[in-house]
Amino acid sequence: MFFPQDGHLWENVDHLILHMDTFGMQVPANSDYHGNPDFLNSEATKFVNKVNGVLRHHKCNRIKKFEVRFPLSSVHASELDRWVTFAATSGSEIVNFILSDYSGMVRVDTQHAERYLFPLEHYVDLRGCQLRYMFLSTCSLETVPANLIGFSHLVSLRLGYVQVVDEVLQSIISSCRAVRRLHLGGCDKLINLRTSHAELLALGVHNCWRLLSISIHAEKLKRFSYMGNKVINIEYECAPVLCELNVLFRRGGELTESPLDCIGVFPKLKTLRLQFPSRLQVSRILQLSGRFTGLKEIMLYILTSWKKSIRFVTYLLKAARLVERLELEVHGRLRPPKKLKIRWPKNFTPTRLHTIRIGGFSGESEMVQLVFFLLSWSPLLKTLTVDTHPRNCVGYSKRTREESEDDKRCNYAREVVSTHLAPNVPSTVKLTIMWLSCYR
Repeated sequence: MFFPQDGHLWENVDHLILHMDTFGMQVPANSDYHGNPDFLNSEATKFVNKVNGVLRHHKCNRIKKFEVRFPLSSVHASELDRWVTFAATSGSEIVNFILSDYSGMVRVDTQHAERYLFPLEHYVDLRGCQLRYMFLSTCSLETVPANLIGFSHLVSLRLGYVQVVDEVLQSIISSCRAVRRLHLGGCDKLINLRTSHAELLALGVHNCWRLLSISIHAEKLKRFSYMGNKVINIEYECAPVLCELNVLFRRGGELTESPLDCIGVFPKLKTLRLQFPSRLQVSRILQLSGRFTGLKEIMLYILTSWKKSIRFVTYLLKAARLVERLELEVHGRLRPPKKLKIRWPKNFTPTRLHTIRIGGFSGESEMVQLVFFLLSWSPLLKTLTVDTHPRNCVGYSKRTREESEDDKRCNYAREVVSTHLAPNVPSTVKLTIMWLSCYR
């Protein structure tokens, strides 16, 4: 922890991470940010003064990382403009302006205040700029100037809760000739997103609620992740080497079409993650389309009870004959045990499954029957893992494990595993039961 008055300590620091914690600022536990905007304004003034003190003492040698994290708005535009100028002229490789604080003061004041307009003109004709990673949050982007040379070496651009329209974003992407990763989260002004880029490897579009369509033309794209509350039109104009696809629909979404309609035909696709609020339907046409023939790994996030519809998991496996790893994350609740008569697919062929993992297991009858069915049709199976805690997919391959423990549900689930599942697991399969909150 440094303090602005210790000027000599800041002179040659090459990582300027300017948060509340950096300056020893602490928010009282009982502070009401929502009902007391004056308190937040006074804290913002303190924070701005401390940052200005740091920058006055710094010699402005080459900076590797410059980050500001505090809920600021257009009210502080003059100070923020000076900080952006400092970051640009000091040759920062990593620049993060996170004008909200995810750990405490979460976009409270800035929700209603006018967003800070990030000045892209500071990166015009900026030769020698080494900017490679940028994260902008809770601000706005408007006119894109010509000769945005400062973005020419950018390899990763992340925009969170940024007000930006389609045309402006497209112009920015065009200026990022070297960008490899693009992530857009909560950008509510986007409606018809078009991404055309020769070097893009990973694209994430999450919770952009007004979005109606996405058009992708990226010859090198390997990973694409979409999260939202509705099925939108996703046109894959060119994505020949896509190997990892996430299609994640949030709880409460209204799906009038099948979530699988968002999936194109990708000959290189190896990993598929699906999350949906309702039961998945795998039509016979889809089974025979050849869309899943190259898949090696499937992860399904089940947000509601499927009951007899759990059979569609096996239909998906029938269409994806090369899958070696199956993960099911169940977000169900404890229900009275009920014996279900499930009609499994006919002419099912042995799978190539090596690993099965079930998270959030609550002892559901349909899950037990699914495991029994797969055990009988998976001669190559090596490991079966059952975890009473579900995991949530938060984009790409990142997942967070729920730590809250429902003792009644978990105890029942462990009893089902011990008395019903375990005795029927072949000795060649390693059965692992997870339930401790400390497990990660």
